[in-house]
Amino acid sequence: MDFQVALFFACSILNSLIALPQDSAAGVTEPPASVTSASLSVADVTALVRKSLVQVRATARDGSDHGIGAGFVIDGAGLVVTARHVIGDGRDFVVDLPGGRTSKVVEVYASSSQLDVAVIRMEDKTLPPLRLGTPELISQGRDVVAMGHPRGFRDSVVSGVISGRRDIDGVSMIQLAMPIEPGNSGGPVVDREGRVLGVVTMKSTETVNLGFAIPVDFITSLLEDPNPVPMDRWRTIGALDPKSWTVLFGANWRQHAGRISVNGSGSSFGGRTLCLNAKESPGGEYEIRVRVRLEDERGAAGLVFHSDGNQRHYGFYPSAGNLRLTRFDGPDVESWTILHNAPHPSYKPADWNMISVKIRPGGFTCYVNGEQVIESTDNAFDAGAIGLASFRGTEADFRGFEFGSELASLTPDDVALQQLRAAAEEISADRPAAQETVEKLGDVSVYATDFFEREAKILERRAEQLRRTAADVHQSLVRKAIREELAQENDGGKKTDLLRLALLIARLDNQDVDVDAYLDRVRQMADEIRVTFPENASVEQKLLCLDEYLFVSQGFRGSRFEYYTRSNSYLNEVIDDREGLPITLSVLYMALAERLEIPVSGIGLPGHFVVRFEAAEPMSSILIDPFERGKRISKEEAAERVLAAGAPNLPEFYQPQTVRQIVRRMLMNLLDLAEQDRIDNDVLRYLEVLTEIEPEALEYRAKRLELRARTGRLAEALQDVDWFIKRESVETDQDRLLELRAELQRQLDNQDRGNAGE
Repeated sequence: MDFQVALFFACSILNSLIALPQDSAAGVTEPPASVTSASLSVADVTALVRKSLVQVRATARDGSDHGIGAGFVIDGAGLVVTARHVIGDGRDFVVDLPGGRTSKVVEVYASSSQLDVAVIRMEDKTLPPLRLGTPELISQGRDVVAMGHPRGFRDSVVSGVISGRRDIDGVSMIQLAMPIEPGNSGGPVVDREGRVLGVVTMKSTETVNLGFAIPVDFITSLLEDPNPVPMDRWRTIGALDPKSWTVLFGANWRQHAGRISVNGSGSSFGGRTLCLNAKESPGGEYEIRVRVRLEDERGAAGLVFHSDGNQRHYGFYPSAGNLRLTRFDGPDVESWTILHNAPHPSYKPADWNMISVKIRPGGFTCYVNGEQVIESTDNAFDAGAIGLASFRGTEADFRGFEFGSELASLTPDDVALQQLRAAAEEISADRPAAQETVEKLGDVSVYATDFFEREAKILERRAEQLRRTAADVHQSLVRKAIREELAQENDGGKKTDLLRLALLIARLDNQDVDVDAYLDRVRQMADEIRVTFPENASVEQKLLCLDEYLFVSQGFRGSRFEYYTRSNSYLNEVIDDREGLPITLSVLYMALAERLEIPVSGIGLPGHFVVRFEAAEPMSSILIDPFERGKRISKEEAAERVLAAGAPNLPEFYQPQTVRQIVRRMLMNLLDLAEQDRIDNDVLRYLEVLTEIEPEALEYRAKRLELRARTGRLAEALQDVDWFIKRESVETDQDRLLELRAELQRQLDNQDRGNAGE
């Protein structure tokens, strides 16, 4: 976590005062005499803070930057406050001073992982300290400034206010109404008198203009009870035991609480890095195993065995969604042989997976989560070291590494499974198992943690699928209603209701939308307009009454400040909030006009939907823009809009659109927003409707196929593949479709086997 921080305000009159030596380990609490009353300007505070602001750079083992944050001096003896996550565990780091100088760090004077704050001591003692404020100064609405190095931009400043306090993981944080970005972690938050009120530690994941800081009283508490660690000892925190492990080809391997982690790229080709166990592997038949979890499933990390301590070894590891077995004969890809590379149904993406290799004379067998992946008789190497590996800079965690001739089984037998399942049945949705149930598990307790964790994950996945099914049922009902309404286009005795269809589109995303209630509301609006008609009103007079009611009396207008929000595409919210997109405002305008017997049609100009009043004399027809409060548009203005949208000024753009075309355009607006947000289930929801209303549109069906497969709806994806295969069209590659069908069927079979295993 890194953030955007900024601190300002300072006073040029302090230039001679702030350099006075300070050596109190608790920090400066008395302000200089010249800064005790009036608030400073942002520029003055900035000048003050800049002289005490530093950049903290944590370095990797190869000397490259691993993380960058801010820090600020609080003591004439070289004490600097920063965020704990900036310096990491067991890393070396340096302090960049104003003006380009660098200072060595002597010790980590005090630190707290829970608070995410660290106080370090640097060799340099020339920078003036900032003075610490007191807790009572932290009040809601107080103007504050934060200063740091967001995304590497030195000494950046932002101002804002304290918007409140919020408990995060048991710590009462200062909530800041200001943008926080990577590189600001560790920067000070100061008031308009230059007093430090907190240290920035995190940005909000909810909004860009929100950040959080640790209050100054926590800094004071750390200073009162420090735990100094010299740098030579700090660098050993989390380090691998050199008596147990040997790292080849670099990268950053760490160990904590029995878990080994790796990040950074190794110096070998492809970012390969090895961590070999120092113990000699047993001869004959033996097994090695470890649980591994990848931070990113596109990476690769796992086991190595039969290593010569350099370039030659075997590797078995998850890689980009597959289980891969490789023989490494040398330093580059030309000397590597992939023996197996395929997905496996027992592998659990984004989760812990047990990978193991049973080695025997003349070959070996590889497993994932107890299921066989590949049995190999490759015997280019038959002995060597065992350990762990990472490739392509993959960040991964390992736990439970072990090897031996007779490892204890991690899989319960049938009797043990029966006991565990019996215990699981005693656990209700309202309370955990009774203590006597836990105690009577006895010898099978060794399997209980993994068993119950697995059962819990199965239930969580099932709950998610139940929620998805509930949503699917709702969406299916709405699609049916849309389909039935559109079917009336072909029924001479009925007319398709565009207003109902627009409300159904809104209900597609929100089942609380009461379509009939909003239809009644529009009828009421039409009645309210009708009573304003003059006696024997002409169609033109009725049109003016419609405009007066909608845009003057009711205040409907185009949404300008939040144009790209889905609310503007939901007609119910447009009616409630009285603002929307050109097309939704046009649909409402057309619905009211229809109920008032005013001839109005929809005109789908590229990039901007408008309506046209169809006068008795065609030459008298006029274009109306509901987004611009009913503004009349000349032909020349309309042509300019078309050209501004990057389209040629073609006659077909001025033809009235059908109900089906308007519905399609509304759905496309929502589809575009969902694709921008990269929400697969939302994208699929709109594609399902688009494919139903235009079943012959290849683009929609192809996209739906992809999204169905991506969201795990493999059987439905197969239906789309079969549709393309039956077309035997020139637009489709039949061979590729058959390959795709075979792959989807294989994945569906694996999915079914996985469900059966659960």
